[in-house]
Amino acid sequence: MTPRERIQAVYQGRTPDQVPLLLDLSHWYKKNRQVFFDLSGFTGVESELVALHQQCGAAIYCETGSHFDVYYEDESVQSQAWTDDQGVFHTRFSTPLGTIAEERVFNPASYSYPVRKWLVRDLSDLRVLQYALQRRKARPRFDRYQAWAEAAGDLGFIYTFLSYSGLGYLISRYMGVENTILAIYDYPAEVERFVQTVNETNLRMLDEIIDGPFETLIVGDNHDVQVQSPALFKRFTYEYYAELARRLHQRGKYLAVHVDGEMHGLLRLLDECGVDCIDAATPAPMFSLTPEAARREAGDRLILSGGIPATVFGGLAADQEFIDTVKRWLDTRMQSPRLFLAAGDQVPIDASWQRIVMLAELVERYGRY
Repeated sequence: MTPRERIQAVYQGRTPDQVPLLLDLSHWYKKNRQVFFDLSGFTGVESELVALHQQCGAAIYCETGSHFDVYYEDESVQSQAWTDDQGVFHTRFSTPLGTIAEERVFNPASYSYPVRKWLVRDLSDLRVLQYALQRRKARPRFDRYQAWAEAAGDLGFIYTFLSYSGLGYLISRYMGVENTILAIYDYPAEVERFVQTVNETNLRMLDEIIDGPFETLIVGDNHDVQVQSPALFKRFTYEYYAELARRLHQRGKYLAVHVDGEMHGLLRLLDECGVDCIDAATPAPMFSLTPEAARREAGDRLILSGGIPATVFGGLAADQEFIDTVKRWLDTRMQSPRLFLAAGDQVPIDASWQRIVMLAELVERYGRY
């Protein structure tokens, strides 16, 4: 089977010849090849990134830019995003209710953009953001999807990224953990209205792209139960994910959710609301669940995609620990074939190329059915 056929088989409920290997090499590629990191995302196929996947045999599935353009028919909304000469990434929304702006400063050591100034800092900012996001529309650009799919060939199973959920926008993108949690207690009605408005807009945008060629839609909410507790998930996100899954399943498509944090207490809820795949499933020693415990909590249907914590993939662990971690994750295939081997989020920038290329051999040796 080809890498694409293996992934497709797992989504369809069949057992492939071996556990599929997927990797997000985008961050590693930018840092180690000194490629400019533009938070706006790739605008076209990165041939060097495709070549890296070909060399290591891992499927390409995410970080292929946006497959639709966001626009505003309402001329009262102006949205801008740019990186200035000092490496500061700016986001600005202007509406009749006011203007809000965010600043993120590039850090060359981590190859990331920590937030220097949050977009939303008070209730009036939240209203401005709600006014803007409510008026988003999606214009399909699946020519970009097709270009990546053609470049990747049998190594391509390209996910289409939709958006953060309403709560995900606040916690992960525009307000931060502390300010969001405080706002939930200080302004519960306003936060609930914001989340509901954004989630409804996302569903409308999904309808505008749902007939595209993608097979899997991914939502990048960066869940961690230490931040988005099961109670918050049930209150703000459960019904939204259930509706996303329902609409996608009606079209024969699948829903993946990016977790990238503590999974304990969340996996069963994600399974119950119809999510098909947990991306960036990160087990112990980085988080509390062992691979076996993660499978027990998730049940037999939910696809667990991940298994290699950044602390083990990178330079903090010895080669034998890395190998043992991969083997232990692959061993869970005997409990359920709903399994992908991938990094717990992106491949870390300090991972050795030797470990990256080792994975295909490890799956061949320890991940066959």
